[in-house]
Amino acid sequence: MTSQKQTKITDKILQGNLIQLMLKLSIPGIMGMLLIGLNTFVDALFAGRLIGESALAAISLALPLTTIVIGCALLVGVGSASVLSRAIGAGDIKTQSKIFGTFTVISLIISFFITILGYVFGDRLISFMGGEGEVALLGSEYFKTYMLGAVFLVLAIGSSQLIKSEGKIGLAAGFSAIYVLTNTILNPIFVAVFDWGIRGIALATVVSSLVYAIVNFTYFLSGKSATPVSLKKLTLATDLVSPILSVGVSVLLMELMAIVQQIVIFKSIAYYGSDTDIAFAGATLNLYSLAVTPVYGFVFALQPVIGINYGAGNHDRMKKAYLIFGIGGTILLSIIWLPLQLFPASFLGLLLPKVAFNANDLLNFRIVTILLPVLSFVFSSITLFQSIGNGKIAGIIVVARQVFFFIPVVLILPLFIGINGIYYSLTAVDILVSIIVAFFTWMEFNQLRLQLKAR
Repeated sequence: MTSQKQTKITDKILQGNLIQLMLKLSIPGIMGMLLIGLNTFVDALFAGRLIGESALAAISLALPLTTIVIGCALLVGVGSASVLSRAIGAGDIKTQSKIFGTFTVISLIISFFITILGYVFGDRLISFMGGEGEVALLGSEYFKTYMLGAVFLVLAIGSSQLIKSEGKIGLAAGFSAIYVLTNTILNPIFVAVFDWGIRGIALATVVSSLVYAIVNFTYFLSGKSATPVSLKKLTLATDLVSPILSVGVSVLLMELMAIVQQIVIFKSIAYYGSDTDIAFAGATLNLYSLAVTPVYGFVFALQPVIGINYGAGNHDRMKKAYLIFGIGGTILLSIIWLPLQLFPASFLGLLLPKVAFNANDLLNFRIVTILLPVLSFVFSSITLFQSIGNGKIAGIIVVARQVFFFIPVVLILPLFIGINGIYYSLTAVDILVSIIVAFFTWMEFNQLRLQLKAR
């Protein structure tokens, strides 16, 4: 029965109407990613409203560091998903049978090391982010508690990518909903009822991650997955390690470079501004992150479509899917972008209800979010490279964005225009990256076209 279901899903990905396929896969994908993005937003929301401005500033400093865990989860998850979707398209049952065990073993090894490092160096990392006094103490308490549940989050988020790579986006979204609902229920209980403060917010995430991991693993072990899974065969297939990591490293780089960006931003704001400026930047970046999140629904839905069609040799269909999903994401982001530009104070007030925003604050928020609709094709291109196993190009784009563009710009502009230069830098770099991504995408499609001609 499971095999027949997977065959139907694969057939639709290989032959179905692409617009209908986009809607069918992207809508639950968007819901799933909104829920995941909402999870971070919920933490910030409860911190700001139930504890105070210092707690929100502390979480704003700690959250960039928690992306290390997310990055490691996606390192294994996206890498494994890329290999799996191409194996499904090529009908490679042998590779499919080895994926889950290899994914699990790599996840456990990585989780072990990042948990130890995160807990031991938590205080220093928060201080490095610019935390001082009460904000540093609260940030360290949140981060070190969060890191105790790193293994659950890596296994949960990573295995979710495998479910999506089978084309079962709706199922993955449903499991994500359980994760977010659990966290949303536990947050006020741990903070307001048990009076655990900022540690309660972190513990809510840890417990929710455990529930999320259990739900995902139950799916695989129940035999409902297209991927054959047996507890006795959860072993490391050495021949799959390199293909998984070669793609996954680009995703980890993306997350690590995001941390670099956050560190530079918050250290610069701490230098040029105050704790209030840090809280405003945290609110701005949290809202920006939440606004961008729906496009991940498109790109995660795009991943199995590209991967399976690439594995089957359907390069023309893969190109059409890229364009259709990219346009769909642009339309969605434009709908989100408009109210953010028109009513920024209303959205910022959700996180900072007691702050009176001035005209300059609102201008900075508008500048940060002004290129939001363009990001659909940027993310679609990175997904394209990862899905076909070309993690090298995706890695180059990510590193170039942060190391060669963002850091120099964000260090130079504030010297001339103060704290505003930090926000202007984000938009300036996004413009440069969009141009570079367009060039690499054109090169990739041109190369695929030449390969087809040579056949």
